[in-house]
Amino acid sequence: MTAMTAVSSSPAHPLRVTHVIYSGLGGHSAVMFSLLDAGFMPGARHHVVLAGIETPPEDYTTRLDALGASWVHVGKQAGRAHLDFYRRLRRAIFDGTDVVFLHGVAAIPAVAMMLGRRGRGPVVILRETEPTQVKTRRVWAMLALAHQCTDAVVHLTPEAAADAQAKLRLLHRPAHTSIIANGLDTEFFSPADGPAANGPLRIGMQSRLQATKDHLTLIEAFAQLRTAHPARTLTLEIAGDGPTRPAIEARIKALGLTDTVTLLGMLGREEVRDFLRGLDLYVHSSFGETQSNAIMQAMATGLPVVASDVAGVSNMIRPGLGLLHRSGDAADLAQQMGRLVGDPALARQLGQAARAQSLAVYGAGASARAYEALIARLRGVPA
Repeated sequence: MTAMTAVSSSPAHPLRVTHVIYSGLGGHSAVMFSLLDAGFMPGARHHVVLAGIETPPEDYTTRLDALGASWVHVGKQAGRAHLDFYRRLRRAIFDGTDVVFLHGVAAIPAVAMMLGRRGRGPVVILRETEPTQVKTRRVWAMLALAHQCTDAVVHLTPEAAADAQAKLRLLHRPAHTSIIANGLDTEFFSPADGPAANGPLRIGMQSRLQATKDHLTLIEAFAQLRTAHPARTLTLEIAGDGPTRPAIEARIKALGLTDTVTLLGMLGREEVRDFLRGLDLYVHSSFGETQSNAIMQAMATGLPVVASDVAGVSNMIRPGLGLLHRSGDAADLAQQMGRLVGDPALARQLGQAARAQSLAVYGAGASARAYEALIARLRGVPA
């Protein structure tokens, strides 16, 4: 493959920005869409590579079409044909692009295939999102490789950046590291108009159903909450899909909760917003986060939040903004949820504070401008 030369950034030759995201439900897509909605890289041609086992949701492709962004799905067979997948992914990523924006480390092997062959080719940046607590040896290896084959590694928080430097040591390149927080559309994710409808008190969580999320503790805690508040009609709704769904379904059945716990599956963007607007309480039970997009969306929607006291969450849910519970402790989670079930005034106060915090800190515009400045610096042009 010959080295690629970046095209002019004039209106006649707009830059091509290639985003690489996971093809299934996940926070990567939410962040990318928030950036695009905030006018990220105005005038550029945006191309999205949706890579992975799962077929891209129609909501994703419809939104990309509406935004005028081209897209392609690079499919992968579960547990098979890794080399062929990365070769196809490499071709999709580097086909006539000027800026490569990796939303996660999964595509790093494909980028590494271009190591030493990019010449004056595209700028490559990685938005690193895996929580430190749940990083596997493979993810750490991918991050170390990213420091060698990308132009910039972006962490979401100073804590995540410090953890990476401590772990990678000589393989870490501080000069190639930046810190840019995620953002979201706080006008779209906003509280519902009018008072809440009468009916069951609705508790919810949204995330990919995977081992880094602690849905089993949430389900156990919900069972205890119902026992502690027999006079209240309580429901639990879980949005998302993924490999741990069978275990979650089994736990729901074993605890006799099939009539009160609903698995909603994958939701589109508007469905996520409407789901959040219909809740009375948002719970995020997790073993670790970097900067949870789901929590940000719940806060922007004005929901009181109960979340696991782990790094990447405790820096978001500070005193006065929500409640924390000991990770993996169902009894403590049930107790914290019970505080808000029994004290509607406290729930309203926390929800209002969460909304105010999201307006002050989590707007997508600031994130988009920070990435634009980084790309301009890496390309050696004025911001």
